[in-house]
Amino acid sequence: MSPPPATTPHARSRSAQASLVVFAVALLALIAYRSYGPKLSARPTDLAVTSPVNLNTGDRAELQQVPGIGPGMAERILGYRQAHGPFASVEELQSVPGVGDKTLDKLRPFLTVHAAPNPPPADAERLERKPQAAKSAPAGKGGKIQSGDAPVNVNAADLAALQRLPGVGPALAARIVETRGAKPFATPDDLRRVRGIGVKTLEILRPYVCCE
Repeated sequence: MSPPPATTPHARSRSAQASLVVFAVALLALIAYRSYGPKLSARPTDLAVTSPVNLNTGDRAELQQVPGIGPGMAERILGYRQAHGPFASVEELQSVPGVGDKTLDKLRPFLTVHAAPNPPPADAERLERKPQAAKSAPAGKGGKIQSGDAPVNVNAADLAALQRLPGVGPALAARIVETRGAKPFATPDDLRRVRGIGVKTLEILRPYVCCE
């Protein structure tokens, strides 16, 4: 039996180069996976929120980017906004079922509330042409209070009347009733005792409430 042919230096060099190429490709693949793999597999809620989401304009997808807001809570937020109008403050989020103090504290850094933008010129002209129609509109049973309406007595109003106040939904109205039951409000500033009413919310409510 003849001995196997000896490996030439040239063949050994080509084998070493091939091994080096395979090693380099594997190393690059590992670096790429560590750098981009987690980002590609992350869910929308795992991604960092680059700017606060506006509670009054955010859609379902934007709300779900906030850590702690899933599909169910996003639906409840949208439903509350549709039923009660824009949020007056981030604190009003506590009126949404499933949002308590701890949840609000976690969500607060990722949320904001901006006033609605000014109407476009066409809408502004329409409103200017019909100022009397807007002023003469009845307060409405269950409709939000309007400028010029009699203020709501927060010590005597029922739940339906309290919900006419801007930013006050069923949950917040119930907390107002509960708080005044322990001690009536002496001034509008006492509304700060109600959980969910902060400084900004109080300033929005002040023109529409009294404590007779």
